[in-house]
Amino acid sequence: MNFEVVSKNTNSSNSQFWEAIGIWMRNPHVVNRRILASQELFKVEVRHNVSYIFERIEKLQIQPDDFEHDSSSSEAIKHLLDNLGITEYCQYSVQCTDPIEAVEDSDKTYLYVKKLLPRNTQIFSPTLELLLVDRSSASVTTFHKSIVPGKLSLGPNTAYRIQHREYVSTCISIHRSDNGNYDKGCEWLKSKLFPRLMKWLNRENDNAGPRISSLSLVSVERYTSLYNQLKEKYGSRMVSVWPENTDPAKFVYEDVAIATYLLLLWEKEREEKGTRELQSFVDLGCGNGLLVYILSNEGHKGIGIDLRRRKIWDLFPESTHLQVSTIVPSPDTVFPGVDWIIGNHSDELTPWIPVITARSSYECRFFLLPCCAYEFDGSKYRRCNAAESQYSEYMSYVKSVCEGCGFLTLTDRLRIPSTKRICFVGWKRTYAKENTAALDADIQRIINARSQILDSRNEADSDLRWSASFKPRDSTERVRNCTQLDKKLILEIVNAVAAHLLCTSRRIPLDGRPGETWNAGGQIGIDEVAKMIAPETLRQLRNECGGLQTLLKNHGHIFCVAQGKVQFRIPGTVNTRKKRRKGNAGVPSRKVKPCWFHKNHPDGCPALEIDCDFQH
Repeated sequence: MNFEVVSKNTNSSNSQFWEAIGIWMRNPHVVNRRILASQELFKVEVRHNVSYIFERIEKLQIQPDDFEHDSSSSEAIKHLLDNLGITEYCQYSVQCTDPIEAVEDSDKTYLYVKKLLPRNTQIFSPTLELLLVDRSSASVTTFHKSIVPGKLSLGPNTAYRIQHREYVSTCISIHRSDNGNYDKGCEWLKSKLFPRLMKWLNRENDNAGPRISSLSLVSVERYTSLYNQLKEKYGSRMVSVWPENTDPAKFVYEDVAIATYLLLLWEKEREEKGTRELQSFVDLGCGNGLLVYILSNEGHKGIGIDLRRRKIWDLFPESTHLQVSTIVPSPDTVFPGVDWIIGNHSDELTPWIPVITARSSYECRFFLLPCCAYEFDGSKYRRCNAAESQYSEYMSYVKSVCEGCGFLTLTDRLRIPSTKRICFVGWKRTYAKENTAALDADIQRIINARSQILDSRNEADSDLRWSASFKPRDSTERVRNCTQLDKKLILEIVNAVAAHLLCTSRRIPLDGRPGETWNAGGQIGIDEVAKMIAPETLRQLRNECGGLQTLLKNHGHIFCVAQGKVQFRIPGTVNTRKKRRKGNAGVPSRKVKPCWFHKNHPDGCPALEIDCDFQH
């Protein structure tokens, strides 16, 4: 077997290696953005030598009928094992949940089979990933097999092996077979996967608590299928007509993903209850109303309430019920006839969502996706533990409120383009219906402990509000997307960062231009960038657009921001080149924004105008 080897010296133990492999196996979408989710089909102990299995897997022909739909069926698994010639020598476990780092047998070989599900089902095929884990040699050999003929694989078209020598080195070996299966995926292995594994391998142990799996409450396979259906149905059309100042590429597909999740969650609930009646809902703090529109269009009766109207509301049909109203938690803000209360980035209403749900009716449930941290009185939440991030501490606080309101609270992690993607689901009550009055008194004690206690003398003036100190948000929304900042100031910050990056001259060769190089610059930490900017300007950035990092990310055509570091995003590379649909492959793209590098970089733009996404 012919391998190309990339190696790096590492001072890491075998247990650290298996921990890093475990992270990668659980989260392949973190490294490979083509993957929406992965589904573990089975794990099997293999008693053949690795070379034998390697050869069998290389020759393996996947039958689409076996794995395109119900991949976990015993017939599909048996058929695969028969093709590998290992059925009689092994026992398999379906959807094994034991983490790979917890396996203690050091002299055994295992085959893990997973199904990778694509974000874009038009171009990419669901893909079988077969991982041959050899505990004795501390190695993992990986193969990818497309399921749907004619579509691209989600992994490299060649096998590769990751091997670890304890306290010596870690290497990735890329198999160069005779059939020429050596493509751009190999560059991805060397430039993306291997560096990320090294980061996980050398990370310090943390006390972050238990890991939260993503999409653990719904079928990942059903989610992928429904998400792509809804994306085609609503996505591109809504992006093309988006009238708001916000980024449609983020907000539209985020709401499509949340709608997908809720539809499957509600489908699961109907199956458990043995009913076909679709659930009703109220979305408190519905914002642009797109989530309400999608859920209503899919047959669920509901209403969205927000304190101000959005332009996009005018584009929705009459069947999408949206209402302008300021929610002040009180007996007037309960919804006794509604099945679900939705709090999607509901800000100052976040801690109130489980309270409103509990007081609406015993049968009411909630979905809560916290974002900004607020208290019961509408003030910003202040963390108590400096050793924990505010977000982490606030999530613990919100969950304690949910449980204090008497809910069996399930936690899940969504697949949305946001850093705040952990959600809580109030699935059912933990108390009997006849104990509702006693529980309600406990709820009021929770509210009083975090806000001013109601004064009976002022009760009438407070309109029986549940918290006298609650202050709703102003109905006039402040713009926080850098558009209010002085353009000259923004340009000064961008140019200052670019000049600093150029100080570290890192020359790279230019494709198709022998002997020519381009200064790609170095890296700089966000904290170092902050030191270059006046404190008053930093405060203005925080007030107007969320901070320095947000400003730099808003200039993603110039900079790449990741892991607290800033560097140039090189035009014309795989990182920035637009992926065109097959139907539009021959249609030239319309370039609107001027190329910053062409005008400002000392070496100009490294890409030819035809390859650059921007105007020269």
